[in-house]
Amino acid sequence: MGYFPLFVDLKNKKCLIVGGGRIAYRKILALLDFEADITVVAPSVINDIAILKDRIYIQMEEYKEKDLEGAFLTIAATNNSDLNGKIASDCRTRNILVNTVDEIDRCDFLFPAYIKKGNISIGITTSGHSPLMAGYLKKEISENLPDYYEPLIDTLGSCREYVKNTVPEEDKRADIMKELVRIGLENKGCLTETDVQGVILKIVEEGSGK
Repeated sequence: MGYFPLFVDLKNKKCLIVGGGRIAYRKILALLDFEADITVVAPSVINDIAILKDRIYIQMEEYKEKDLEGAFLTIAATNNSDLNGKIASDCRTRNILVNTVDEIDRCDFLFPAYIKKGNISIGITTSGHSPLMAGYLKKEISENLPDYYEPLIDTLGSCREYVKNTVPEEDKRADIMKELVRIGLENKGCLTETDVQGVILKIVEEGSGK
Protein backbone atom coordinates (compact mmCIF):
# COMPACT_ATOMS: atom_id res chain seq x y z
CA MET A 1 0.00 0.00 0.00
CA GLY A 2 1.26 3.47 -0.86
CA TYR A 3 0.80 6.60 1.26
CA PHE A 4 -0.23 9.89 -0.30
CA PRO A 5 2.33 12.62 0.50
CA LEU A 6 0.13 15.34 1.98
CA PHE A 7 1.67 18.48 3.49
CA VAL A 8 -0.51 19.85 6.29
CA ASP A 9 -0.44 23.15 8.17
CA LEU A 10 -0.13 22.17 11.86
CA LYS A 11 0.43 25.66 13.25
CA ASN A 12 -1.65 26.11 16.43
CA LYS A 13 -3.51 22.82 15.84
CA LYS A 14 -3.87 20.50 18.83
CA CYS A 15 -1.71 17.41 18.43
CA LEU A 16 -2.17 14.87 21.21
CA ILE A 17 0.67 12.52 22.12
CA VAL A 18 -0.12 9.71 24.54
CA GLY A 19 3.10 8.43 26.07
CA GLY A 20 6.09 9.94 27.80
CA GLY A 21 9.11 8.00 26.57
CA ARG A 22 11.83 8.34 23.92
CA ILE A 23 9.52 7.70 20.97
CA ALA A 24 7.06 10.32 22.20
CA TYR A 25 9.97 12.73 22.60
CA ARG A 26 11.06 12.26 18.98
CA LYS A 27 7.51 12.90 17.78
CA ILE A 28 7.33 16.05 19.92
CA LEU A 29 10.51 17.45 18.38
CA ALA A 30 9.19 16.82 14.87
CA LEU A 31 5.87 18.52 15.59
CA LEU A 32 7.56 21.50 17.25
CA ASP A 33 9.42 22.11 13.99
CA PHE A 34 6.01 22.89 12.48
CA GLU A 35 4.58 24.99 15.34
CA ALA A 36 1.94 22.48 16.45
CA ASP A 37 0.05 22.96 19.73
CA ILE A 38 1.20 19.82 21.56
CA THR A 39 -0.45 18.08 24.50
CA VAL A 40 1.31 15.12 26.11
CA VAL A 41 -0.71 12.73 28.25
CA ALA A 42 1.22 10.20 30.35
CA PRO A 43 1.48 9.21 34.03
CA SER A 44 5.19 10.05 33.83
CA VAL A 45 7.55 11.55 31.25
CA ILE A 46 11.28 11.40 30.66
CA ASN A 47 13.34 14.44 31.58
CA ASP A 48 13.84 15.46 27.93
CA ILE A 49 10.07 15.92 27.67
CA ALA A 50 9.73 17.55 31.09
CA ILE A 51 12.16 20.34 30.19
CA LEU A 52 9.92 21.28 27.25
CA LYS A 53 7.13 22.31 29.65
CA ASP A 54 7.26 25.92 28.45
CA ARG A 55 6.65 24.85 24.85
CA ILE A 56 4.12 22.03 25.28
CA TYR A 57 1.29 21.12 27.66
CA ILE A 58 2.06 18.08 29.83
CA GLN A 59 -0.83 16.27 31.49
CA MET A 60 0.58 13.83 34.04
CA GLU A 61 -2.17 11.23 34.20
CA GLU A 62 -3.50 8.14 32.48
CA TYR A 63 -5.16 8.49 29.08
CA LYS A 64 -8.92 9.04 28.97
CA GLU A 65 -11.07 9.31 25.87
CA LYS A 66 -12.01 12.90 26.73
CA ASP A 67 -8.34 13.84 26.14
CA LEU A 68 -9.14 13.63 22.43
CA GLU A 69 -11.44 16.65 22.54
CA GLY A 70 -10.29 19.24 20.02
CA ALA A 71 -7.42 17.11 18.71
CA PHE A 72 -6.48 17.46 15.05
CA LEU A 73 -4.32 14.34 15.18
CA THR A 74 -3.18 11.87 17.81
CA ILE A 75 -0.08 9.77 18.34
CA ALA A 76 -0.32 6.64 20.47
CA ALA A 77 3.24 6.22 21.72
CA THR A 78 2.86 4.05 24.80
CA ASN A 79 4.57 0.70 25.40
CA ASN A 80 1.16 -0.94 25.85
CA SER A 81 -0.21 -2.39 22.60
CA ASP A 82 -3.72 -2.79 24.01
CA LEU A 83 -3.81 0.84 25.11
CA ASN A 84 -2.49 1.99 21.74
CA GLY A 85 -5.26 -0.04 20.12
CA LYS A 86 -7.91 1.60 22.30
CA ILE A 87 -6.56 5.05 21.46
CA ALA A 88 -6.69 4.21 17.75
CA SER A 89 -10.27 2.96 18.09
CA ASP A 90 -11.34 6.05 20.04
CA CYS A 91 -9.80 8.28 17.38
CA ARG A 92 -11.60 6.54 14.55
CA THR A 93 -14.91 6.91 16.38
CA ARG A 94 -14.26 10.65 16.47
CA ASN A 95 -12.74 10.88 12.95
CA ILE A 96 -9.36 11.95 14.33
CA LEU A 97 -6.23 10.94 12.43
CA VAL A 98 -4.09 8.58 14.50
CA ASN A 99 -0.57 7.19 14.37
CA THR A 100 0.28 4.21 16.55
CA VAL A 101 4.03 3.77 16.80
CA ASP A 102 5.44 0.53 15.36
CA GLU A 103 1.93 -0.72 14.48
CA ILE A 104 1.45 0.33 10.89
CA ASP A 105 -1.87 -1.50 10.46
CA ARG A 106 -3.41 0.86 13.02
CA CYS A 107 -2.02 4.04 11.46
CA ASP A 108 -3.96 6.58 9.41
CA PHE A 109 -0.72 8.41 8.65
CA LEU A 110 3.01 7.89 8.97
CA PHE A 111 5.75 10.18 10.22
CA PRO A 112 8.19 10.64 7.35
CA ALA A 113 11.89 11.16 7.62
CA TYR A 114 12.00 14.82 6.69
CA ILE A 115 14.30 17.64 5.72
CA LYS A 116 13.32 21.19 6.64
CA LYS A 117 15.35 24.17 5.52
CA GLY A 118 13.37 27.39 5.67
CA ASN A 119 10.45 27.01 3.28
CA ILE A 120 11.80 23.73 1.90
CA SER A 121 10.12 20.65 3.38
CA ILE A 122 10.93 17.23 1.95
CA GLY A 123 9.22 14.15 3.37
CA ILE A 124 10.50 10.61 2.77
CA THR A 125 8.74 7.36 3.56
CA THR A 126 9.21 3.70 2.70
CA SER A 127 5.56 3.05 3.67
CA GLY A 128 6.78 1.58 6.94
CA HIS A 129 8.96 -1.09 5.31
CA SER A 130 12.33 0.31 6.34
CA PRO A 131 12.63 3.42 8.52
CA LEU A 132 16.41 2.97 8.42
CA MET A 133 16.35 3.23 4.63
CA ALA A 134 14.20 6.35 4.88
CA GLY A 135 16.86 7.82 7.17
CA TYR A 136 19.56 6.92 4.64
CA LEU A 137 17.63 8.61 1.83
CA LYS A 138 17.17 11.69 4.02
CA LYS A 139 20.93 11.89 4.56
CA GLU A 140 21.65 11.44 0.85
CA ILE A 141 19.20 14.14 -0.22
CA SER A 142 20.21 16.57 2.52
CA GLU A 143 23.91 16.29 1.71
CA ASN A 144 23.23 16.97 -1.97
CA LEU A 145 20.85 19.88 -1.49
CA PRO A 146 22.72 23.09 -2.41
CA ASP A 147 22.80 25.74 0.30
CA TYR A 148 21.57 28.41 -2.11
CA TYR A 149 18.23 26.66 -2.68
CA GLU A 150 16.77 28.05 0.55
CA PRO A 151 17.40 31.77 -0.14
CA LEU A 152 16.53 31.28 -3.82
CA ILE A 153 13.11 29.91 -2.89
CA ASP A 154 12.49 32.90 -0.62
CA THR A 155 13.41 35.24 -3.49
CA LEU A 156 11.20 33.35 -5.94
CA GLY A 157 8.32 33.59 -3.48
CA SER A 158 8.61 37.38 -3.46
CA CYS A 159 8.94 37.41 -7.25
CA ARG A 160 5.83 35.28 -7.62
CA GLU A 161 3.74 37.73 -5.61
CA TYR A 162 5.11 40.67 -7.61
CA VAL A 163 4.44 38.95 -10.93
CA LYS A 164 0.90 37.99 -9.86
CA ASN A 165 0.16 41.63 -9.07
CA THR A 166 1.70 43.12 -12.21
CA VAL A 167 1.10 40.62 -15.03
CA PRO A 168 -2.58 39.78 -15.61
CA GLU A 169 -2.11 36.93 -18.12
CA GLU A 170 -1.68 33.54 -16.44
CA ASP A 171 0.33 32.01 -19.29
CA LYS A 172 2.80 34.90 -19.25
CA ARG A 173 3.16 34.64 -15.47
CA ALA A 174 4.03 30.96 -15.83
CA ASP A 175 6.63 31.71 -18.53
CA ILE A 176 8.15 34.47 -16.40
CA MET A 177 8.48 32.25 -13.34
CA LYS A 178 10.02 29.40 -15.36
CA GLU A 179 12.65 31.79 -16.70
CA LEU A 180 13.35 33.23 -13.25
CA VAL A 181 13.85 29.72 -11.84
CA ARG A 182 16.23 28.93 -14.70
CA ILE A 183 18.27 32.09 -14.10
CA GLY A 184 18.32 31.57 -10.34
CA LEU A 185 19.59 28.01 -10.68
CA GLU A 186 22.11 28.94 -13.36
CA ASN A 187 23.48 31.72 -11.14
CA LYS A 188 23.51 29.52 -8.02
CA GLY A 189 20.83 31.45 -6.20
CA CYS A 190 21.61 34.95 -7.43
CA LEU A 191 18.51 36.62 -8.83
CA THR A 192 18.58 40.41 -9.02
CA GLU A 193 15.83 42.97 -9.47
CA THR A 194 17.37 43.73 -12.87
CA ASP A 195 16.95 40.05 -13.81
CA VAL A 196 13.31 40.11 -12.75
CA GLN A 197 12.41 43.30 -14.57
CA GLY A 198 14.28 42.17 -17.68
CA VAL A 199 12.44 38.85 -17.84
CA ILE A 200 9.05 40.49 -17.28
CA LEU A 201 9.69 43.09 -19.97
CA LYS A 202 10.93 40.52 -22.48
CA ILE A 203 8.03 38.07 -22.05
CA VAL A 204 5.31 40.72 -21.89
CA GLU A 205 6.65 42.46 -25.00
CA GLU A 206 7.01 39.16 -26.89
CA GLY A 207 3.39 38.38 -26.11
CA SER A 208 2.24 41.78 -27.34
CA GLY A 209 4.16 41.44 -30.61
CA LYS A 210 6.44 44.42 -29.96
